[in-house]
Amino acid sequence: MKSQTHVTFVLDSSGSMSKIADDTRGGFNTFLMEQREEEGEAAVTLYDFDSTVELVYRGSEIADAETLDTDNYRPGGKTALHDAIARAIDETDDYIAAADVENVIIVVLTDGKENASETPQNVVRERVEEYREEHGWEFLFIGANQDAALTAEQMGMDRDRSLDMAHDGDGAEAAHRSVSESISQARNQGTTGGFNRKDRQRQERTED
Repeated sequence: MKSQTHVTFVLDSSGSMSKIADDTRGGFNTFLMEQREEEGEAAVTLYDFDSTVELVYRGSEIADAETLDTDNYRPGGKTALHDAIARAIDETDDYIAAADVENVIIVVLTDGKENASETPQNVVRERVEEYREEHGWEFLFIGANQDAALTAEQMGMDRDRSLDMAHDGDGAEAAHRSVSESISQARNQGTTGGFNRKDRQRQERTED
């Protein structure tokens, strides 16, 4: 089954991401390159967040989506994680209302815990659960320096769709590879299926 897929990336650009900034850019750019080779239509929306949330671009066809470089991805500031997720959900919903989209996947990647949002965690949880249960959206959560499954669950996400990321270059690259494979599966089968043992083993090896 081939279908129209919309992927919204919510990418941490707080100061602690500086350590893995180059590999984050490279991993995201590789994700775009791999998805361009897939059959079917897909579009990407990208937010980055630190103390505030910025829309980098919205609804760009995968073939035209802008890659990351040192101009449009520059880590600094705190971690407004809840604000970023809430805004991404609301604005993605508004955007796809007029589009022919079958799969919506929100991908959140962060290396720290919430410390700068005005949006309470319970509000994020309510939104996530609403869009998972009533609209069939999928949420993939990748987290470093935390228990990713616990953080995801607290925000209403599926533990099986969370991934602990090693906070180094290999971890960042491996995380984007896992995301790309999950998105490819969704584009072909209608669901990501969550992260698997191979995805988790990639992170274990980078930590050894």
